[in-house]
Amino acid sequence: MGDVSVIARRLKDGHVQHGWSGNGGYFQIVGKKLLEWYVEPEMVEYLFSLGQLNYLGVPNSEKGGFAFMETHSLTGKPHYLGLCEDDMFSKIAFIDYGYLYDVDGRWYYIIPHIICIKIPLELIENNLDDRGYEFEYRKKIQKEIFTYILNEYREENSEFKTFLEINGYDNEQILQEYKNKTDVLNEFLSKHQAIRNYFDHWIVVEANEDFTEINGFRLKKRAERHIETSEW
Repeated sequence: MGDVSVIARRLKDGHVQHGWSGNGGYFQIVGKKLLEWYVEPEMVEYLFSLGQLNYLGVPNSEKGGFAFMETHSLTGKPHYLGLCEDDMFSKIAFIDYGYLYDVDGRWYYIIPHIICIKIPLELIENNLDDRGYEFEYRKKIQKEIFTYILNEYREENSEFKTFLEINGYDNEQILQEYKNKTDVLNEFLSKHQAIRNYFDHWIVVEANEDFTEINGFRLKKRAERHIETSEW
């Protein structure tokens, strides 16, 4: 896993402003600061007024007077302006972490691999390991999505169940095959592209009221045009 990150915000007109937020983009370096200082609309406005960042610091640290690890490092480049949420990953290669401030006034942690997983940032914050990292929880979320697709979603959605049967998929066999895998979802979707292509390339993770546990997943069947997750 690398550590390249981007931050983005969805504007009221639907455009997505996005750009570089540096290496070391995991929660401790970027996400924690976003939740601590950049949640209120005026602070988000200030943050994006700085342009793209090599490193995210504390508010007003670009003016000096703060320790090196607390200071914004500015690239001098303005943010990009995209037409949709997909565009936040369009300008920089090999992104591992995305942070999206959506129209509901909440930050989301995005895992941008074969399928983009959109997670309330507070859910990540409340499920860090003993060292303060989210890596194991990322794996847990992806494994839960995998089992949800083949169990609950399959039973709830007769069209998908028929799709699996017609294409010769044995969900019990697949569940057993990936039982001890670590990077379950990516490996599964890479191997079974018909299933990958059945779904929209975004998944939304829902949390309980206090953002301590997963409360479900929102998936959509792939359509000709992707509907922005803010509208799901």
